[in-house]
Amino acid sequence: MKSFRNLLLGAAGILFLTLSIALATGSRAIAQISSECIKICDEIPIRVVLTNVARIVGDVKITNDDDSPIPTRVNGAIQVDSSTRNALRTKQVLEVTDTFQREVTITLEPGDPTESVSFHVPQSRLLVIEGVSGYAQMGVVAQAPHVFFKTTTNGEIAGRLLFSSPNGGGLWNIYGQSIPSYADPASTVEVTFARFPNSTGTAKLSLTFTGHFIDQ
Repeated sequence: MKSFRNLLLGAAGILFLTLSIALATGSRAIAQISSECIKICDEIPIRVVLTNVARIVGDVKITNDDDSPIPTRVNGAIQVDSSTRNALRTKQVLEVTDTFQREVTITLEPGDPTESVSFHVPQSRLLVIEGVSGYAQMGVVAQAPHVFFKTTTNGEIAGRLLFSSPNGGGLWNIYGQSIPSYADPASTVEVTFARFPNSTGTAKLSLTFTGHFIDQ
């Protein structure tokens, strides 16, 4: 009789412990564990921390912080749903083949007031010029540089004048505004270097164009 009473007390204790766990979890379903996978049945999303590979069926939300990104490997095709209320944000990443950088140099010999050089834009690629900067070493301190370039966009030719500021000793900094310029595929970008009020001595210009291409 005593052992039977102890058995009843033990069973009641186990039942009480089970009910306490169910109330503490808010009636959430307990994961069904098998040797192959874990199946979680619950209407309320459950926070899960994985330390190995898992197979998940259903909707998955990944919160990825900038300071601690989550490495994610996906095998197979991915279907992405987006709507006006819950739009998908994407970030375009330029490939190395899309970037553009070109250095242009022009030398004005004594007596030459101006000179122009040009470079070509590849076929089927629109050139977006995002930055232009460089320097000009004038023939004498009294000279000032005049630098501009021309591009063709949709068949229309337009010029862009660059700014210059003296840096002492006949050296001038050359730079452009942070406004992009466009050049049609298979067109020509022409750079012109001039000086005033005279053409004494030898003047040199070094200018660097940066930007990227867009396939047409």
